[in-house]
Amino acid sequence: MSLIFNAKVALFEALRAVVPAGVQCTFAERGQSDRRRQIWMGATVDEELEPVAMRAGPRKPTAVTGYVEAHAVVIVPGDPMAAERGAYELRELVADACRAVDRAAVAGLVDLRPESSSVETAETTDGAYSALTVRVRVRGRTTT
Repeated sequence: MSLIFNAKVALFEALRAVVPAGVQCTFAERGQSDRRRQIWMGATVDEELEPVAMRAGPRKPTAVTGYVEAHAVVIVPGDPMAAERGAYELRELVADACRAVDRAAVAGLVDLRPESSSVETAETTDGAYSALTVRVRVRGRTTT
């Protein structure tokens, strides 16, 4: 459904507005870690389409629930605790961006909020890094 995609675009624009200088923010993964702190949008999933009313005619109101993922990486040479702390800071920015999205700007959007997150921290020859994935639930209502 385009509702989920439109919500993803609105979330990306809100995220670009809240990330501080020094954090690279892109719509898709660039495939290279040339920045110490970066965040990008991931998968878009339409999970539930449920009719919410029965009425005559070809178009029916439908409740839509889907998910959008935001990914981030923080690299800190030799300090895994600082890397993980940075990942949690970026997680809070995703939550701030969800609150900043104008619901009226996305037709049919009812709710947009982080549902879960995971952080993985490791040390490599490039330094300590933390990888973050935030799953954002998108709920809305459309007429299909």
